[in-house]
Amino acid sequence: MKKVVCPLGCSLLVAVLALVACGGSGDTGTTSSSQASPSPSVASSANPLPAPTVAGTMVFARVIEPGANYDIYVIDSDGTGLRQLTDDPGVEEGPSWSPDGQRIVYDAGDPSKTFRPSVWVMHADGSGKVKLCRGGAPRWSPDGRQIVFTRELGTGETRTENVFVMNADGSGQRRVMNRKGSETQPAWTPNGMILFNRNNDLFAVRPDGSGLVQLTKTGGAIQGAVSPDGKSIAAFEPDDDRVVVVPLHRSGTPVVLLAPVLDFIPDGAEAASAWTPDGEALAVASSVWGETLGSRIYVVNADGSRLSAVPNVEDALGPAWRPE
Repeated sequence: MKKVVCPLGCSLLVAVLALVACGGSGDTGTTSSSQASPSPSVASSANPLPAPTVAGTMVFARVIEPGANYDIYVIDSDGTGLRQLTDDPGVEEGPSWSPDGQRIVYDAGDPSKTFRPSVWVMHADGSGKVKLCRGGAPRWSPDGRQIVFTRELGTGETRTENVFVMNADGSGQRRVMNRKGSETQPAWTPNGMILFNRNNDLFAVRPDGSGLVQLTKTGGAIQGAVSPDGKSIAAFEPDDDRVVVVPLHRSGTPVVLLAPVLDFIPDGAEAASAWTPDGEALAVASSVWGETLGSRIYVVNADGSRLSAVPNVEDALGPAWRPE
């Protein structure tokens, strides 16, 4: 498992969520060690797991050839309805639903050509593919009007990855901040702010580039997904190789969903979580930024109960639930 220093504690996440819930600036967060015991519901990957009882459809990237060929698929949570949406050479990954569930944005690139990906959009059935721009890691805004993505700038040692925003039709592309350094892994909060990582610390900013706040000064990379109600966050903790959910309330303690993650995803990968539209459960699999191999898609209740796995998928990356 690739190790990244990330002392992700409850007090940090409370500060993060307090900021994104009100959509403004705040004081820099600090971390505190959180040592919640693993959830007793988490079973060993050696044991068979039931199919999920949570109904829904997910989009995900599927590894066809490690490091060289990924395609986008959809599947129902009970393992039925598996459909391939892309069938192109190279890597298509990072799918994100539009809020109405009618379109999917994703990135595609050719590893033989230095793998500088482009952002594409298609209908939910895989038709009508349109290239929007050069970039990667696209995510649809909660109101459906914008897409956040990253784009590499410069060359060689001066090359950086930076956060951009554009209109949903690809127009109006603009860099969110004109600052030195790289910005990666952008995501939207329910109220329309953008979270991203810079130099392994977490920041938040409005789409127009205002209200930039540094949330951590720990040097630890943070992977997280804010719940639909903005009250909780699901995060991957590389230090402990686990996925946890931390509530907004200061009295809350982390709920361990998968511990250790090594039991469930490939060595060297990272875990990405996706909330169901009602916020009652999560899907967990290897992240879009993981290495080489995918994993099963695990579904677990937000309270850590009833771990299950979607049948018929063994090589998934970054699942996302279709909005209701």
